[in-house]
Amino acid sequence: MRKIFIFALFILGICNASAFAMAQEVVLTELYSIVPLDDANRETLGERPNPTRFHASIDGNHLSVGADTDAPAYVEVINQETGEVVVEEEFLNETEATINQTGSYVVQIYSANTVVTGEFEVE
Repeated sequence: MRKIFIFALFILGICNASAFAMAQEVVLTELYSIVPLDDANRETLGERPNPTRFHASIDGNHLSVGADTDAPAYVEVINQETGEVVVEEEFLNETEATINQTGSYVVQIYSANTVVTGEFEVE
């Protein structure tokens, strides 16, 4: 019985440690898209690009953004309360940014004729 109790505490500790150490995924929604004619990821004509090519996550005040499009990408982060653009950056594949003020933000990622957006909080 004691071994089961120790094992349960061990598992609980792993679960809690990983929950506090993980970044939160920002849910991205497609705002605009033109299906590129030469998209290598399409299997059949007329299929839309894979929306999971875009991703963003926030870990404290550290934002990670990615666009797996093999094309230049642009990210913009806007403070929802003030309307101030706090991050403007062009990148290839992935980039990271630090957001210094707490608050609610909107991230927009532009690449490969597609725009995706999501909201997140910095605490």
